[in-house]
Parts: sequence; C-alpha cells; structure tokens
Amino acid sequence: MEQDKPLDTTAAEAYEKYILPAFMLQMGKDAVETAAPRPGERVLDVACGTGLVARLVASRIAPGGTLDCLDFDPAMIAVARGLADCPPDVKMNWHCASALTMPFDDRSFDLVLCLQGLQFVPDPAAALREMQRVARPGARLVVTVWSAIERCKGHHLVLRGLERRNVDPSPMLKAFALGNAEKLTALAKGAGFSGATVHAIAGRVPFRSAREFVEALAAGAVAARHALARLPEDQRAEFFEEMESEFLPYRERDGIATPFEQLMLVARAS
Repeated sequence: MEQDKPLDTTAAEAYEKYILPAFMLQMGKDAVETAAPRPGERVLDVACGTGLVARLVASRIAPGGTLDCLDFDPAMIAVARGLADCPPDVKMNWHCASALTMPFDDRSFDLVLCLQGLQFVPDPAAALREMQRVARPGARLVVTVWSAIERCKGHHLVLRGLERRNVDPSPMLKAFALGNAEKLTALAKGAGFSGATVHAIAGRVPFRSAREFVEALAAGAVAARHALARLPEDQRAEFFEEMESEFLPYRERDGIATPFEQLMLVARAS
C-alpha cells in the first residue's frame, strides 16, 4: 500500500515568515487586548492560521483555561502546533475543520476570536451563526478583517500595477471582501450577536523595499499569490521596477512603510 505523502507546509511556513510579522502581529496584539481573555476561560480561535492567537492568549487564560484553535488547513495547524508554547495549567486543542460546521457543543466558549479569516470563509454569515451557536450567552466576539483595499495602500498599488499590465487582480480582492463597517455590523446582528460595533484601526506595514513587499505577498498571502502568479515571467523585472517607483511616497530611512487599515468587530453572544 502506498504511504501517505508528507504534509506540505511550505505555504504555511511562508505565511508565518513573511505575512504574520509585518501584517498580523500588531493587529493581533490589539485584538487580544480588546478581547481581554481571563484566567480560566474557554477561548475559541477560528481560522487560527499559524497560531498567533494561541501564542498571545495561552498565558492569559492560565490557570485553568482552555484554548481551542480551528483551521481548515492541516498545514497551518501543523506549523502552529510546532510554535505554540502552552503553559502546563492550560489545555490547548487543535481542530482541522470548517468554520461552517465546527465540532463543538452549543454554548461552549467565553470568548471567540477570528482574526483576518472571516473574509475567506465561503459563507461569512453562516460562519458567524456558528460562532453564535458555540458561544455562551454574553460571551465576547472579536473579529478583524481588512478595510477596503483603497485604504491598504501597498496592496492597492500592487493591484493597480497588475491592472495596468492587463493582469486580472481579482483574486486579491477576496482579502478585502468584508472591508465595510456597515456590512460587517449587519452580518453580526444577523447572526444573533448583540451590541455589535466596528472600529477602524490604522497601522503601517514595514519592509526594506517595494520588491520585498511584493515578494512577501507572492510567498505568503494566498489571495495575492494567485493574482501575482498571472503576471507573465517576461514582465516581472519591469513590474518590480515600477513598484519601486510607485512606493516612493512611503519611503523611510530604513525602507518603506505603507499605511493600512483594519476593521475590528466587537460584539456579545445572545
């Protein structure tokens, strides 16, 4: 019998190396501060990726807390498990499953987080209903998504550069599909959450050059990688030169820093 192939974690490792530090780390810290996990709580991280929330939350729910991390991608979970450091008095569980059919009982969690994952779920409304189902009455919900792509300047410059070369950049837009505060609030209310509010939080993405920014997207950001893969090989050198010029307004002493904006949804389960 043919043995199972080893799990390919290349994309997950690229996400951890290129995307998480520059794009996710500070926003993850902001979200966890807002969520305020407490000792003994049971916390759910939906679309856990390579485990940023696990690394930020585990020590805060000690002693006696439980953290359940869920992602549909087994490679992400494999990388996350290798990086997470769980205190001995905290229970950490990993689940490879869909956010649309989560393997948890009703009313199980005190806190539900979903950082930069909801926009990639096939049915965000259904995913929020699942989060409502597994949350205890009064449990906190904290969700982050990217704002409109026009407010995430580096991504927008790349998108416009692809358009000028008649390369379809539409895969990139998936990451920004929920970048509207009113839409996000309506989804939360429709799922049964109460007191839903959405705040815009600005930040900056540092890289040494525009080329490194683009290469990071191509290596670690799934949606952008699919768009950039459509760029013909014989146009790549010229495209990188063009990006260096386009990113000049954001040049600083040690490289570039492009503005971006995320939306943070905060609500309570009913």
